[in-house]
Amino acid sequence: MKIILANFMHIYQPPTQSRAMLDKIVQESYLKIIKILKNNPKIKINLNIAGCLLDLFAKFGHKKIIEEIKNLAKKDQIEFVSSAKYHAFLPLLPEFEIRRQIELNEQTCKKFFGKLWKPEGFHIPEMAYSKKVAKIVEGFGYKWILANETAYNGKLFSNLDFTKTYKIKNSSLKIFFRDRKISDLLNEGLVSNTDDFLKNVQKEIEPGEYLILATDGEIYGHQRPGLEDVLAKIYELPEVNPIFISKLSCIYPEEREVEPIPSTWASMESEIKKKIYYAQWKYPGNSIHKMQWDLTYLVIDTIENYKDKTSKDWRKARRLLDQGLYSCQYWWGSTSPWWDIRNIEAGAHQLVEAVEALKNVDKKILEKAKNLYQKIIFTAFDWERSGKAHRKSIEYTEKIERELYGEIRPATKEALELLNKKLNLN
Repeated sequence: MKIILANFMHIYQPPTQSRAMLDKIVQESYLKIIKILKNNPKIKINLNIAGCLLDLFAKFGHKKIIEEIKNLAKKDQIEFVSSAKYHAFLPLLPEFEIRRQIELNEQTCKKFFGKLWKPEGFHIPEMAYSKKVAKIVEGFGYKWILANETAYNGKLFSNLDFTKTYKIKNSSLKIFFRDRKISDLLNEGLVSNTDDFLKNVQKEIEPGEYLILATDGEIYGHQRPGLEDVLAKIYELPEVNPIFISKLSCIYPEEREVEPIPSTWASMESEIKKKIYYAQWKYPGNSIHKMQWDLTYLVIDTIENYKDKTSKDWRKARRLLDQGLYSCQYWWGSTSPWWDIRNIEAGAHQLVEAVEALKNVDKKILEKAKNLYQKIIFTAFDWERSGKAHRKSIEYTEKIERELYGEIRPATKEALELLNKKLNLN
């Protein structure tokens, strides 16, 4: 069976990332991906590289990677996809902040890639689809976006007809859907060889259909050691015909209109039914999420309404806010199932720093921001010490496993039993 493969790869690191960790990811993942492409000229991938990662490359001495990416783009092996510079969670932000994040990304990518930067597609961070974001993206002139299968009809595995392409109703914007099952198997390191890959493809798609994979680039070598070798071997298969997403319409000209549902790459069908569209970033009843967003909106309003927007201190505050909108802080505060106090603190601290940078800020506003920061951190430590965070994480992991696989997998059961024992939850 011939496999028309469009592979979307997203690489990103938060603006708070350390040099040591970036160096590690560069060696374990990014350089290996580049080597795979250089060794096999037939490979084509759609690459989304966040502007803040380009800044980190330049800051920490990895300009060679930028040159390698440029060379691969010149050879027509990489097709760029744009995004928001600091990986902000766009659906929950005011429209002016969404536009600013997109404009900043364009400026940064043009700076590093020059005339090679001419993206047709746009990657909404976390694949967080909303009508508001899609309309803004269309206004910038992008031609297509990528979404999770759940955005099609709210189903985990939607049985889309991948002999057709899709367009958003009452819009010129095309929307492509990633194959969730195979993409997730790769994300979780459950494809260990080409036989695994072919078996899953044969189960998932019909002859004549195209396959869109969409994953983080960091899974290849860094998060999943050895998966980069599997990727290289997949592209050596005679059945695989690589293609850019933008070229799919040429092979599959029949187009259907759709009205996508709010969704992310991690959306669960049960949550969509309850209209919980963005669970990992704003879960109803999660007090940490509520305080994080209260702080976020307070800082946005404070900086937007500051009287002197020409001052040096406002420009510094604005820069800190741009960076502080990155989505990771909310993700790690979710316990759905992700949890990490360091990332929660780093995001909240960045936002408070933005207010502190304003010399003439209302002292009551600054005090409110600091109080929210303290409450976020105190609550996070309380959840950690009491075991609440890990208990919630366990419950959510079990829920995901049952919904995705119909049962809790053996490896997960073992991990959960160990964690339960550690926390004396049995």
